Amino acid sequence: MEFIKSYSRGSFVLISVLGVILLAGTVSGFYWVLQGIYRDISLIVTPQTLSSGLLDPISLIHHKVFIYAACIWVSVFLIFGILLWGGLRRIAVNSFKKSGKPVPKKHIRAASAADREVEQYTQQRLFLHLLSVLQREGRLVDFFSEDLNLYEDAQIGGAVRAIHENCKKAINKSLSLDAVIDRNEGEEIQVDPGFDPDAIKLTGNVTGEPPFKGILRHKGWRTRNLELPALSGGQDARIIAPAEVEIL
Repeated sequence: MEFIKSYSRGSFVLISVLGVILLAGTVSGFYWVLQGIYRDISLIVTPQTLSSGLLDPISLIHHKVFIYAACIWVSVFLIFGILLWGGLRRIAVNSFKKSGKPVPKKHIRAASAADREVEQYTQQRLFLHLLSVLQREGRLVDFFSEDLNLYEDAQIGGAVRAIHENCKKAINKSLSLDAVIDRNEGEEIQVDPGFDPDAIKLTGNVTGEPPFKGILRHKGWRTRNLELPALSGGQDARIIAPAEVEIL
């Protein structure tokens, strides 16, 4: 919800600035109105009024009225600003939820070229390492490198069964896979608003807004946890499986 936080801060600053400008304008206008009234009273007073000191209480009332009115105005603008800010934030959150799109996250500081290169190299090593695990446990690369036209279907079936079992054990040990949607493929399901587009891919006649009803064609996979051995800094990541030489 980083986007909502950023939107909330921006709208709060904007409302505060506009509120201060409007408050200053209204209070200044009210002050000049009181000043005009006080000036008019000063012009119509008689010498007897001046000698009696009646103008001093009027001046005191003038200042007190201004102070009270200013405090009331500040309170009203503060309450109105908080309510307006909360309402705008609520509208933004509800709009994103109804659209079915993920709330965009806060922009992250762009990494340097060296950082991106290191991250890309690490990802490549992890991929090659997983491939080397499948080769070590199930001889997967050997199977892909074979010319299957040289073998009968029965021979291929027997080899595939062993490769499948060994690779499945290696994947379950390292990745701990779970289905994204734990339902039988071919069932009718409903995709609710707010779904994750990275986890659920919509195909077919996709129109309008969620919820959508459709047929589950593939349940998808996600990793519950990743348990790969630590990568050695001195090992060549390009070596998926070393050549084996038996010394006579």
